[in-house]
Amino acid sequence: MSPEILLIQFRRSEQSQNNEARSVRRVVGEGLAVTTLSALDEAVLWAEPSSLLAGYSGLIFGGSGDFDFDGGRADDDESKQMSYVFLERLTPLLAYVFEHDVPTFGICYGHQLLGAFAGVAVCSDPKQKKTRSHAVVRKDVHDKHPLLAGMPKQFTAHYGHKDVLAGVPAEAELLIDGGECCQVSALQYKNNIFSTQFHPELSYEEVVDRINNAPGYLPEGLKAEDLFTPDDCSSRMLLNFAALVAKHSQAL
Repeated sequence: MSPEILLIQFRRSEQSQNNEARSVRRVVGEGLAVTTLSALDEAVLWAEPSSLLAGYSGLIFGGSGDFDFDGGRADDDESKQMSYVFLERLTPLLAYVFEHDVPTFGICYGHQLLGAFAGVAVCSDPKQKKTRSHAVVRKDVHDKHPLLAGMPKQFTAHYGHKDVLAGVPAEAELLIDGGECCQVSALQYKNNIFSTQFHPELSYEEVVDRINNAPGYLPEGLKAEDLFTPDDCSSRMLLNFAALVAKHSQAL
């Protein structure tokens, strides 16, 4: 039986959920199965993390185009309030993940969720928000780092976000530097917990298609092709995570 990853999603529409799941499955490959759960599903036993994760070797917290922790929204905005509902709902699971160092990957909104749990504010920063590809630099960690193996020193990653982490959590290490335009691009917690503000699950073709069909993401008169570059190197990080999950599964 193939090792299995649980993908927790924060998207309202079935089409968006399916698109995200298809992208994740494409990158992690046929050697791992991916099962999805929606964080909107109140019937899930979120307060019982050991039961929830039974049979899974890894966990991914996905992105969201529907909810913001800040987003420049009013405090009573439903999409903002829902983010804090998610954080409370998933706190038992997050605590379990950190206690047991469960192989975990947070993507964009999932990156912010992990950071918020770790005690850092999530805020809207006009200087860092972006919908485009952006050059990032790998920090000076060893070449055999489980997430960064085979990665070049500098590459371009695909972003689509308004919110950012206000800083690096005390218990995390900064893995990738995006400069002033993305100060907390990728993090590592413990040995097996990682997160990226960018989208390593998306190919250039996928991000162009989705952004072109996502109202409100593009400045007037521009197409996604004008803002994104065909560099899918960041997907290597998610592929490396899949290898870590498979290795972890073999050790159980």
